[in-house]
Amino acid sequence: MFLVPEILWSPLWNSIDSLLQNSNNAVIFRPNFLTGSGNINILLLVLAAQFVGLLGMFVTSYKARLNRLLKTAYITVLVLLIISTGFVLFVGFSLRHGIGF
Repeated sequence: MFLVPEILWSPLWNSIDSLLQNSNNAVIFRPNFLTGSGNINILLLVLAAQFVGLLGMFVTSYKARLNRLLKTAYITVLVLLIISTGFVLFVGFSLRHGIGF
């Protein structure tokens, strides 16, 4: 649930890359239909599916019987991906109507 949308459209990497660039001249890493301003609901749906998929992978790997070092490395990578996906999902959800007061 995480890899397929990320391979096809790169929503997480596009969002992080846009946040790290100069906001005046942000260049999309890999343009696709999710980068359009009218598709924010589809982007949020894809990011939510990725987040749920990562949480499922985390629970499954936490319960699995693996080598301690391998399990620690795998869970560390999953936690970093969960945090970054959750952050991008939160920012996208918060700014879905645009910036304004």
